Amino acid sequence: MLNKATTKPSEVLSLFTSKDIPIAFFCPTETALNKSIIDATYQVRETLKEFDIHDFENQLQGTANKKLIESFIVKKSSLVKTKTSLYRPDTKKGDPRFWPYEFASYASAWDLFGLIPHNGNIYYVNCSDPALLHSINNESSPLGKLAQYFAGDISEVASELLAKLKDISSQGSIPSLRDGTTGVGYTLETLLGIEANSKTLPDYKGIELKASRKNPKRPSRNRQTLFSKAPLKNSPLKPIDVINQYGYFSDEEQRMQLYCTLNATKLNSQGLSLKQIYEDNQLSATFEKDNSIKKLLLWNHKDLSKSLLKKHNETFWVKAESQVIKGKEYFHYYEAIHSKKPIVENFFYLIDDGLIEVDFLMHIKENKTGVRDHGYLFKIWPHDLDKLIPLSVTYQLC
Repeated sequence: MLNKATTKPSEVLSLFTSKDIPIAFFCPTETALNKSIIDATYQVRETLKEFDIHDFENQLQGTANKKLIESFIVKKSSLVKTKTSLYRPDTKKGDPRFWPYEFASYASAWDLFGLIPHNGNIYYVNCSDPALLHSINNESSPLGKLAQYFAGDISEVASELLAKLKDISSQGSIPSLRDGTTGVGYTLETLLGIEANSKTLPDYKGIELKASRKNPKRPSRNRQTLFSKAPLKNSPLKPIDVINQYGYFSDEEQRMQLYCTLNATKLNSQGLSLKQIYEDNQLSATFEKDNSIKKLLLWNHKDLSKSLLKKHNETFWVKAESQVIKGKEYFHYYEAIHSKKPIVENFFYLIDDGLIEVDFLMHIKENKTGVRDHGYLFKIWPHDLDKLIPLSVTYQLC
């Protein structure tokens, strides 16, 4: 239903992410407002569970097991106190539902609403109201006061890393220790005493490092890899079958391969795209033709959430000025953006809006019995990163 909302989640995510505010979106339909019933989407369920407000998985069906949570509807200049009922009906499969009392008095059909958990309570924000959203920058407004609760301080490890980055920056231009595009990251990690690894774990005592070259003319030329995650082994097809059925033969490499990008809002030249299967809490790589959709490879939402948090629980995004002197590249690391834990729920909204994509980089081995892949890469454009990860503080290193 979010694709019918008057405001897209991706249009307001930056605002909440910049304040480090967790938020789950929903869009009430006319039927929902008339019947006082809203389906609890995966993001709503996971947000309530993560912040210990309510766990639908452990809730029994029936009105006798309904739970009431103190809640607030956020207005531009006031908070409206109410309660939210959370329950699973006896009918069907007991699909999770919720309803903020008196909600119909403050909402219109197809408004985009955000659910914000705080201190055991639920706060509802109409994200289709520009004036209300603008009030977040006013510390005396209800939304502004709410935002202040989520502000955090820099950790001891982050302070230590920042000091080392400033020391490296003070050395000026440093010759690259590796040729090619990976030189900027490899050089920085070497200077910090970090050994090359498989990149499955954060780099510096739990903090991930991402180094890139300054490119003011083309700041979004390259997408940022968030993480790599292999699909489920019990997917409808095996990777070798996907290559054989939807890949292509490379005359140069003399092999069958599939190097392409999948997006949820459009088909690529192979007819492949991404599709969220919210009823099963899964993401699917699909093939679509003549209004027929075939599932190929699957990922669990929970597995993707864990991979994102594992890789980016805390990150320093380091910028370097690059120059070539007598055929040798040199780096001057001059800026670091310190980001906190990603807001996981936003990840799935960004996939739906086509702002997070998946790259397939795989080919069939010479023995034709196996597949070699370079990861199933989940990528985002740098200018959309602030919709997913709170880019809290920018430090000038020199």
